[in-house]
Amino acid sequence: MPLYSYADVTLATNFSVAGLLAVIHENKSSDITFQIMNSPPVEPAGIDWVHHWHTPSGDISLSLARREKGFLLRFPALADFVIAENGSRISAWPAPGTDEETLRHLLLDQVLPRVLSHWGRLVLHASAVCVDDRVIAFAGDTGSGKSTLAAGLHISGRPLLTDDGLVLRSGKSGIEAIPCYAGLRLLPESVAALFAESPQEKAMASYSLKNRVTLPQNEEIDPVELAALFVLDKSGRENKEPDVSIASLSQRDACMELVRNSFQLDVSNQEQVTALFSSAAAVAERVPVFSLSYPRDFSIMPSVLEAVLLQIKKT
Repeated sequence: MPLYSYADVTLATNFSVAGLLAVIHENKSSDITFQIMNSPPVEPAGIDWVHHWHTPSGDISLSLARREKGFLLRFPALADFVIAENGSRISAWPAPGTDEETLRHLLLDQVLPRVLSHWGRLVLHASAVCVDDRVIAFAGDTGSGKSTLAAGLHISGRPLLTDDGLVLRSGKSGIEAIPCYAGLRLLPESVAALFAESPQEKAMASYSLKNRVTLPQNEEIDPVELAALFVLDKSGRENKEPDVSIASLSQRDACMELVRNSFQLDVSNQEQVTALFSSAAAVAERVPVFSLSYPRDFSIMPSVLEAVLLQIKKT
């Protein structure tokens, strides 16, 4: 099977994973194998769902169940993913009508980050860019604007690391950031407002209005020190004042925001939950975390980015 790089692990699959870098090192082994199933997975007898994730409107977007030797992740009406207990094997059964782009999105942006978290990694719902050889990251709920901010900085000459999926780990000089893969997921109005020329893009998934903007990535990005994390306040969308507000969070509040914005697989595993809080606390102790609020108005985007960059200079 062809091998691909995803964060700091290697994925083996015959499935098309456009956007991931091919691994060409000889004798390189895979950490995770992914394949499409020939028939639907057998549901566990007397299936007991461990957890349901919900959309803002209250609908179930994802469900987790335990199997005899692993887990079942179900995206209702879209796909089932069967994950081995140790996370080394993932199989998928797409529902009738689920296209390849949608399945790729679910694998890269939902399933793989949860598998890495199952291994004890701290994986954030966060976009990240390089600024002066360090990384600044934006975390927040879906629709809070983190992809738009990252795109704005990228267009201004700061290399994009990742759109949503940032692995954090302790390094010698600080907390290191490892991107899952480069790429942007943006609404059409964001693309039109940010890019002077139309970029290469295609639909992200059948159930979303966002498009995936393809960015060139020719080599793996080494881990980079995380300079700061900005947590986006979604309530700023309703803010009619033209002010940009940046406030420093306490270590306690920063830790809670890191946990809230992290990917998780088995949320019922208390040992893993404890480890997640420990990892988040270690990051909050070493990295400044800020809340960021601003009105969602493309005309003031330069002011927002300027305020972010000014805050980094002070850090």
